[in-house]
Order: sequence, then C-alpha cells, then structure tokens
Amino acid sequence: MVPTAANAKELSAVTLRKITWRLIPFLFLLYTIAWLDRVNVGFAALEMNADLGFSSVTFGFGSGIFFLGYCLFEIPSNIILERVGARLWISRIMVTWGLISASLMFVRTPAVFYLLRFLLGVAEAGFFPGVIYYLSLWYPTAHRARAIAAFMTAVPVTGLIGGPLSGALLELDGLHGLAGWQWLFLVEGLPAVILGTSVLFYLKDRPETTSWLAPPERDWLVETLAAERRACLPRPDIRMALIDATVWKLGVIFLLVAAGFYGYSFWAPLVIKSLTGLGNFKVGLVIAAISAVTILAMLLNSYHSDRTGERALHIAVPLSLMAVGFAGCALMRQPVLAIVALALVPLGHCASYGPFWSMPTQFFTGPAAAAGIALVTTIANLGSFAGPAIIGALKARTGTHVESFLLLGGMALVAALLALRIGPSPTRSSEQPAPIV
Repeated sequence: MVPTAANAKELSAVTLRKITWRLIPFLFLLYTIAWLDRVNVGFAALEMNADLGFSSVTFGFGSGIFFLGYCLFEIPSNIILERVGARLWISRIMVTWGLISASLMFVRTPAVFYLLRFLLGVAEAGFFPGVIYYLSLWYPTAHRARAIAAFMTAVPVTGLIGGPLSGALLELDGLHGLAGWQWLFLVEGLPAVILGTSVLFYLKDRPETTSWLAPPERDWLVETLAAERRACLPRPDIRMALIDATVWKLGVIFLLVAAGFYGYSFWAPLVIKSLTGLGNFKVGLVIAAISAVTILAMLLNSYHSDRTGERALHIAVPLSLMAVGFAGCALMRQPVLAIVALALVPLGHCASYGPFWSMPTQFFTGPAAAAGIALVTTIANLGSFAGPAIIGALKARTGTHVESFLLLGGMALVAALLALRIGPSPTRSSEQPAPIV
C-alpha cells in the first residue's frame, strides 16, 4: 500500500520527533561536559593565576594551546570515527579527556600547564565534528540546522550552569588541603569519564542498526537520507573534500569568529570582575544571565533558517552583532552598558551555529563529509588558539582589554561579510519541513 502525502508527512514528523528525543538530550549533555572542561580554566584563573604566579601571557598561551593539539588530530580523529563508528570513538574521546581535565588539578608550573592543556586538545579532537557528522546520518538536510542548534545550545547552557557551579567550587578553597581551582578541575573532569562509558551502551552508529524506531519509521529515514546522498554533488573522495574551496571558505569564516569567541570564553570572568568588582559566584551569575539570552537567540535563528532555507544571512547578521558587542564593550565607560555589549558576543556567535554547521553536510557525504567537517573545525581552531593569546599579549602590553576587543570585533565583521558570499544549499527541498519536537 502506497502511503498518502498526509500519512508520509505524519510518518516523517513522528520519526524525527523520536530521533530528537532519543539523541539530542544525550548529545547535548556530552557537549555540555566537553565545553565545561574546555573553558573552565577561565574560572580557575580567578584564583589559579595568583596562586601559581601565572602572568597574562602565560595564562593566555596555556588557554589557547589546547587548540594546537585539537587541530593536529582533528581530521585523523574524524576519519577514524567514520570507519569504526561514533559509539566506540566518542566513548574513547570522552574517557581520555576527562582524565586529563581532572589532572589539571596537579598543575604547578607553566610547562605542566601548557602540556596538559595541549594533551586535553589532543584527547578531545574529533568530538565536535564527529557529532556533527553523526547528526547528518540521522537528520535530513531540511531539519539539520535546528538539530545542530539544539545540540549546540550546550555552549550557552554551560555558561548558564557552569558559571555558578565553577564560582561555587572556587569557594571550596582549603577543603581537604586543596585549592578551590583544584576542586574545580577535579569535580568538572570526572563526569566525562562516567558519561564516556555510557556512550557504548546508549548510542547506535546508524539508523539501520537501531531497534527504537519502528520498521516503517526506520525505512522512511534510511530511504530519505539515501535519496539526499544520491542528489548531493558528487564529491565522495576525502582528498576532494580537503581541497574544496567551499570548505576552506567556511573554515576561514569561523577562524575569524572563533578567535573572538574563545577570547571571550576564557577572559570573560576576568573582564567582568575587573569591570564590576563582583565576587566569584556573582561573576558566575552574570555569565549565566548572558547564556540564558544566548540560548533563545540560537534556537530562534536556527528555526527561521530551516523554515526559509536561507543560510548566509542567518550567519552574517549574528556575526555582525558579535562585532558590535566587542566594539561596545571596548569603548563603553559605564560598566553595566559594557557588560550588555559584551553579552552580544556569545549571542551573535552562538546564533550562527545551526545555519553554519548545517552547511558542510549539504556538500559532502560519507568519509568526505567527515573529513570536510573536520577540516572546517581545524581551520577554525587556529583562531581559537589565537584569540586567548592575543588578549593575553595585548593586555600585558597595554593593561586593558580595549585594543584586543577592537581587533577581535573587526575580525568578526570581516567574517560576516565573507558569510554573505556563501551560496545557497544545493540540496534544499522546496517542501517545508515538518516539526521535529
């Protein structure tokens, strides 16, 4: 019996809803822990820098060196994930990064700080692009931006939860002979080990192997994704993906904005404290408030991008807001207005996530998609290394964050202009997508 259009639409809606409720909350939790362990050094710095005598240059370089390790192993890691399956490889990634993150509690010298941050990047390499690739195996193109945005709300949610949590952990200073920043690394590192083990039992590598979809649902999903892969531009070769101009253009755009966002992520607690004189816990609450607004912007922008099928403007406009935020924070003299401007930085950056990261999987499939996504993140993370280091070096030279914020704002504006040159999706369907939640 051939299903009617109404029945097919209902089947797709039910199937996508099941996938969303099964995968997104779990992947969201994993990314929350990943992000927390990546940027909690910014909160640790509120006490660690003084305890260990770390300068702005030492802290900025140590924060950013994470991304050198990350970049070196990003592409190989994602190619391995595509071959051995997401379940096994994501589990390996999480267990190793959790152990290394907790080990940061033993830092005493700049050399050890640099080494462990570098190894943390090596361990985590492949997690984010691996999940983006994994979602492309479960979501048709027209639904992908919202799925990615829902997963990536973990970034601002980490600020919402992690800010107050990190501030509270710093208050444990002296408990059982450990400094507050040591408790922070220990308590926030070990959950990755536990969750990494659970990945082996929870995730399935592909829709074909799942038992929680009914046969008609599974058949519809497999056939829909297969049809999209056949319609995709014929670029199945890994080498072609690595030299493709679109991939490099996407990488350069996010290199420019990643420099600013990671500069914000690592330095925001120190900047807010210097502007307001607030205590550690209250600084965490300010970060949490900024993150709450950011979550709403992410979801609304990605939802509208999927509904309209437009990507470039949905990337360029948020990145322009990010540029305004950096400039405003640098130039405002009134602390409250400066912090309001600072809030535009994560809001703009994160709002672009869904539309941006849905694009690489529209141009490639299979191993080429895994390699292409990994290359974009590799290029972008060169900026992630540069951002914290730039702020640290300029702050040591000038004593303020003004010059570095103006520079990072200019880079975000250039990225917004480049985003306007991204072409439309070659696989966009004219049919409006069914809701997935």
